[in-house]
Amino acid sequence: MEWGFYIKPLYGMFFYLFYYYAVKKHSIVLLIFQITSIIAEVFFVLDLNMYFDEVLYFYFIATSMMLFLFVPILKIKSREVTREMTLEPLLGVLFCAYLIGHMLTLFYDSVPNKLLLIIGAVFLFAFTAVCSLIPLRSGHPSNIKAYIIAGTLVIECVTGFIYYYMLEIPIMFSVLTISICFHKAAVTSYFVDVTKILKDQEEYI
Repeated sequence: MEWGFYIKPLYGMFFYLFYYYAVKKHSIVLLIFQITSIIAEVFFVLDLNMYFDEVLYFYFIATSMMLFLFVPILKIKSREVTREMTLEPLLGVLFCAYLIGHMLTLFYDSVPNKLLLIIGAVFLFAFTAVCSLIPLRSGHPSNIKAYIIAGTLVIECVTGFIYYYMLEIPIMFSVLTISICFHKAAVTSYFVDVTKILKDQEEYI
């Protein structure tokens, strides 16, 4: 069942070419995201425990690239945010915080680099918080994809650890693979929409 990870470069190439043909320009940041995320996935398949540091390092790079791609959106003038508007995103962030914290305590004794695990967990929480902030600041319909990006990344990380350290069964591996594919698709699709979001920003302030 692990053979699927060995065709990951094809997925990365497909998503990048989709972006290129949609916007008619290259993005070195998106390309680095695709390459580093694939490398992290390959190290995971080879042996997460042996290549734990490498998996986390490339995860940091890939996630940083996503944050860098968010910069133009975060520079958009924010619409007026009411208290009621913050309720659902806040609940989502709190749920992610609980889930990340629970997974941290669950796998803390199993991983070879505990400090890197803690840093990775904090980084993941910060990323989900930023993704939750984007739809609040701008009401453009495409910004809902930021929630999907955050949610699929959390699922990807959690199921990856569960699969390797607790439950090495096909269904868990399938969930992991599907979440990775959805995550990459959401990232690529969202950044195809970034130009339209920036163009239409005045309508959603």
